[in-house]
Amino acid sequence: MNVKLRVLTIGVLFFAGQTVMAQKAKAKRDTTTKVKDIEEVVLVGGIKLDPAQKVGSYNTVSKANFESTPFSSVDEVLNGRVAGLNFSAASGDPGSSNMVTIRGVSSLIGTPNPLYVIDGVVVGKGSDTASLMESWNPLTSIDPNAIEKVDVLKDASATALYGSRGANGVILITTKKGKYNQKTRFDFSTETGFQSRAFDKLDLMNADEYIKMGGILMWNSQSVLNTTFGSLQQATDYFLTNYEPQYKNEGTTDWVKAVNRTSSVVNTYNFGVSGGGANTSFRIGGTYYENTPLVKTSDFNRISVNTAIDHKASDKLKFGLNVNYSNIRRKTYFGGRASANPVTSSIMISPLRSVYNADGSYNQDLGEGSPTPGFNPVSILEDTDQKSTINSIIGSVNMDYQFIKNFYFNSLYGMQAQFMTEKQNILGGHPVYTIMGDKGAIGDFRTTIFDWNWSNTLSYRNIFAGRHNVQATVGMEYQDHLYENLSVRSFDKTDPRPYFDFTTVQFAENRDYTWRQIAYFSRLNYTLDSKYTLSGQLRRDGNSTLGDKKYGTFWSAGASWNVMNETFVPKAFSSLTLRGSYGVLGNIPYADQPGTQYDAYPTLQYDSTIGWGDTVGNGSVSSPGNKKLTWEESSHLDIGADFGFFNDRLKFTLDYYDKLTKNAIFKSYPALEAGGPSEYNDNVGDIRNRGFEIVVDATPIRNDNFQWNINANGSYGKSIVEKLNVPIAQFKDDTSDGSNELVALSQGHLLGEYYTYLWAGVAQKDDLANGITAGQGLWYTDGSMTAVTSDKKKASEAWIGKNAFPTYNVGLTNEFKYKNFSFSFLLTGQFDFMVQNGVHSYTIHDGRFPTRNQVTDALYNSWTNAPGAENYSTENPMQVIGNPNSSRLESSRFLSKGDHIRLKETRIAYSFGEVFKNSTGINNLTIYARATNLLTYAFDKTLNYDPESTSNSWSWVGKGRYWYASPVIKTVSFGIQIGF
Repeated sequence: MNVKLRVLTIGVLFFAGQTVMAQKAKAKRDTTTKVKDIEEVVLVGGIKLDPAQKVGSYNTVSKANFESTPFSSVDEVLNGRVAGLNFSAASGDPGSSNMVTIRGVSSLIGTPNPLYVIDGVVVGKGSDTASLMESWNPLTSIDPNAIEKVDVLKDASATALYGSRGANGVILITTKKGKYNQKTRFDFSTETGFQSRAFDKLDLMNADEYIKMGGILMWNSQSVLNTTFGSLQQATDYFLTNYEPQYKNEGTTDWVKAVNRTSSVVNTYNFGVSGGGANTSFRIGGTYYENTPLVKTSDFNRISVNTAIDHKASDKLKFGLNVNYSNIRRKTYFGGRASANPVTSSIMISPLRSVYNADGSYNQDLGEGSPTPGFNPVSILEDTDQKSTINSIIGSVNMDYQFIKNFYFNSLYGMQAQFMTEKQNILGGHPVYTIMGDKGAIGDFRTTIFDWNWSNTLSYRNIFAGRHNVQATVGMEYQDHLYENLSVRSFDKTDPRPYFDFTTVQFAENRDYTWRQIAYFSRLNYTLDSKYTLSGQLRRDGNSTLGDKKYGTFWSAGASWNVMNETFVPKAFSSLTLRGSYGVLGNIPYADQPGTQYDAYPTLQYDSTIGWGDTVGNGSVSSPGNKKLTWEESSHLDIGADFGFFNDRLKFTLDYYDKLTKNAIFKSYPALEAGGPSEYNDNVGDIRNRGFEIVVDATPIRNDNFQWNINANGSYGKSIVEKLNVPIAQFKDDTSDGSNELVALSQGHLLGEYYTYLWAGVAQKDDLANGITAGQGLWYTDGSMTAVTSDKKKASEAWIGKNAFPTYNVGLTNEFKYKNFSFSFLLTGQFDFMVQNGVHSYTIHDGRFPTRNQVTDALYNSWTNAPGAENYSTENPMQVIGNPNSSRLESSRFLSKGDHIRLKETRIAYSFGEVFKNSTGINNLTIYARATNLLTYAFDKTLNYDPESTSNSWSWVGKGRYWYASPVIKTVSFGIQIGF
């Protein structure tokens, strides 16, 4: 204990958004409490990491950031609060999947997300497991209000005990517990928030603008139409007569408003009771979260219950139980690039087309904005259902037994069970699937996910002669993962009721996957005089998804030096620790995603296109398998320093990291002469991630009435492909959520660097020698950018030098407390990266679709010589029917700088004082107002979509791509917290 106290007198641990000072104790009881709080910062497989002898790199986010949050999932709260962590959202719809990266991307396939562990239960990487829903984030099953803290582990020394699944980093979530010898305490909180678009710059043309644009389009297209106009008005009349004959000067139809609510509402109700006696502590909590999202008919409701019980059978034997249950009912809509996606069609349909016909029926004559009858987005929302129910249970039971002096045995069993039902009902007249004809469709998907892990560790802990602190641990862990999916569908339903009784032919399909992992691990930690710490870890992992070589041996070693315990330390320092670590970890990037568990084995498939065309009925080889498929190996180097001044009222944490992933798994391409599949997974690449991180904590002012706390974090990092089996790998398939026609992989380039045709602007004069006429779109012929062409076939793709991952990430939190008032705000920023508009070819189509709406830039910033509307823009070319030179298609014109600053969160609160507490018996009464994503400043003024977008969470390929999704949301909310 004395050794701990000496460290404690100089030690400081900073939490994001909260500072906990460890000062010289005035009373034994106070000192003991603070020692316990500090020692239990991070828990890894039953092994405690002492921050006073910190070796690895990790950050902690406290419970205050999660309580009554309007966000539906944990990962959203971490955005901006952890150095080196980058976040992007696939959609603003609650429950949608997100992408989180820690220190860059380390694999070429699979989700780049870190591993999530909840109360010792390994729950995976938050990857999308939906069958019908637009997307699904399994982390949404966890109630943020139940969280005590989140520890983010980054380097090999901190993550090594999680083995092959921790190579992307590990996020440890600890839920709230009761305390021993505490009287029963009741807590209640509620919050109501009003949501709208966080970044709304997509300005669509209204009816008048659309008509003007139609006239200009006709004027520009006289040679295509083989006609001439004497004036712009004649061209406009021609447009209305031939392309919008139904229009009778009936005003504007705002299709975006037609499918969206003006604002959405989110309500949270949270209740908890906790306490404990001498031997047992408990906590029971429950939350109801209700969110009515922006898109009409969509809905999200979550009921969650969490329980924690800890019992001391004796001074040597302790037991613990944690159970989290949630029931989610969610209603969504068609997503992606489907014509049935209301978000997509609402931005494309002509504002001259009405929602309803004169007789009150839905108008299905919507021009090229929705060319197939039956896809009126309002009717799609009303006449189709996509409802889901998800029941999730995450539970763990643990035992800690000191069976003889200094020897401890710890056992933990954890399980995650998720039961998902997704149902779809489509009324006749909406041919979402071409096989439907004029019939209805129905689908029922049932998914069961069951994961469990059991770890057992034997530890020895002792302090010799008051100087030598030795901790040794050996253990084993077993993980079992099951995914089962059964679906039944029919496309000939004759009744609006959602029952298969009204169908003739049903199609059933099942997909079952399982995989296992077993590991043996050891850890040795030695500290001398509370100054010098050495730590080493060795782990042997075996995984069933690999080929013949299923086992790998991985390790890490680290050291730290608490310089403050030296006699020569300069007096300017109030704390100073130097540390470093190096290790090699294994990784299997695809293991957590259903469908890839059998990559080592040859598999067959049945060729069917049910729903989108005829059934071919051919059998073929799906994958040849690869028996040589083995571990990716990531070498992690981390060098860091933690130091403080002025009694640690100013504290810095610095880290440099260098991570090299060898044998990265990617596609290998056999010779075409071999026949059969054209690709299979193989170990073919190397990736390097390098960067710096800094965290600054400061308390500039602290007195009896006023306190000002600052937390700032910043990071720099890049991911480079150092080796690849092919000269270049591209991902062109513009109809898939997982495709991206603008990015590529190649040795020596950024991972996911943009590689596309270079847009050169608009020709301002004729250049007949080179076949260029004024107003045409131009491309540079190659990366030298020395010559231009109006014929895209004569242009070559070139590297842009940027990707969608920010080089710089920053977060700044300020908290002010004056007596009973508090005010705080969090600013986040991302810099030096580019994002892409996946709907650019639709929202500004250069005349390709005459009866499809566009953004206002098409009218006000496109080249034309139409009389009275002359505009010699250098940004957007002359709009011509059919877009003859394909200027609307992919090029660097789709790209924008993603640099931005966001007011991520601000909060003002008042807590009633001691007089109120003493007179009412209420321990805490706080009222507050909060706003999230309130303001966003984008440096690129052409950016009209949210810069934190992604098209999926299961691959880095979708990063930075806005893809037909509900926008990221801002929330203004009001709440109250009561404790008694």
